[in-house]
Amino acid sequence: MRTRSARISILLVLALVVAGLATPATAKKPAPEPVTVLGFFDGDPADAFVAELETVAKGRYDIIYEAVNDAGEMVDRVTGPNPPDLIVSPIPGLLIDLADELVDLGEFVNPRSLRRDYGDFLIDVVTGDGAVLGGPVNAITKSLVWYQPGEFAANGYAIPQTFTELVALSDQMVANGDVPWCNYIESGPATGWLGTDWVEDLLLGAEGPDVYDQWVNHTVVFQDPRVEMAFDRYQQMIDTPGYVWDRGNMTSVPFFNNVFPLGFEDCLMHKQGAFFAAILEFNGFDLDDFAAFKFPSVDPAYADAVMGGADHVAALNERKEVRQLTRYILSQRFGRQGLAGTGGWILPNVRFDTRHYMDDLIRSQAEDIQAAIRADQFRYDGSDMMPPEVGQGTFWTGIVDLVNGVKDVPEVLEDIDDSWPPS
Repeated sequence: MRTRSARISILLVLALVVAGLATPATAKKPAPEPVTVLGFFDGDPADAFVAELETVAKGRYDIIYEAVNDAGEMVDRVTGPNPPDLIVSPIPGLLIDLADELVDLGEFVNPRSLRRDYGDFLIDVVTGDGAVLGGPVNAITKSLVWYQPGEFAANGYAIPQTFTELVALSDQMVANGDVPWCNYIESGPATGWLGTDWVEDLLLGAEGPDVYDQWVNHTVVFQDPRVEMAFDRYQQMIDTPGYVWDRGNMTSVPFFNNVFPLGFEDCLMHKQGAFFAAILEFNGFDLDDFAAFKFPSVDPAYADAVMGGADHVAALNERKEVRQLTRYILSQRFGRQGLAGTGGWILPNVRFDTRHYMDDLIRSQAEDIQAAIRADQFRYDGSDMMPPEVGQGTFWTGIVDLVNGVKDVPEVLEDIDDSWPPS
């Protein structure tokens, strides 16, 4: 039997042990380090993005966002002495080039879930050596035709569902004394990109994503009859008499000036990406007077085809806070706290509920993108995926030569193929 004094000694020892264990717990824990994010966007999109992430951080740690000017600056920051925790990039090849610095997001989120939510294409373009280096966080469509619904209604013009109907609508407008297309394309050294967008949509919507992918990789060459047909259709839309407002100045008037003839009803349609909304608003037009329909496909089998782009998030470490934010960003919940549609954000997760978009115009674009991803018919702007000397070189200049009548389609295609760098 233990004596009373022995029991007291044991209790004192236990109390001291408990006190010793409790001491570190009662000390103030250091606050977690901030999570730093680099991206190419700033202004309202950046503010909306940070506000969304702060709903997860809940004051436990800070979110610090910094905008960079170009890919070179991002590479320098990522490979420098103080790398960020997360980066957001619209350039898939940049993430592939930085693979040694990035975490395999398959360690954060089940890769099968990523493919379920974003489709194979948007994951494949940022996968290197089996590692998923990025996840889509924002998408944009360039497959849009802008118009004024009031003007269409007043003249009985219907939204076309196929390219054949688009041609018929253009003919109807000409017969009624209207000009169908606003089509200025001048863009400084980048002049030609509005024309390449036409060709890309026409090829994707006629031949589908498999042929489109082969064309981007040059296993289907520019002189292939299917690609030539896309160029021929583009030329049809710019050179049919009466189709284009101020046709003679297509390559000399800046592309953003399309807002004026469209806004003043000199021409009734303009093909440009989602960013055209900002150009309209900047120039004082009421966006409520405008809408955009999806550029119609040539083949109904590819009715869901959308050409555009996406931003991907990538992680540089596996800190708990970084893992938490990345998982949230890649979930169907990301965007519900007000990001959806704010600053132009469109969430590419096919499980994101589009009812969270308060703007009908943004919602319709989001629905187009989701449908394209589900059908595996969403693809990047082809010229952005090609070697720079082609995509931002001979493809652009070939469009200018075609528009200006300097060369015909076969000559342009031969020039572009000849410029493709050897593999």
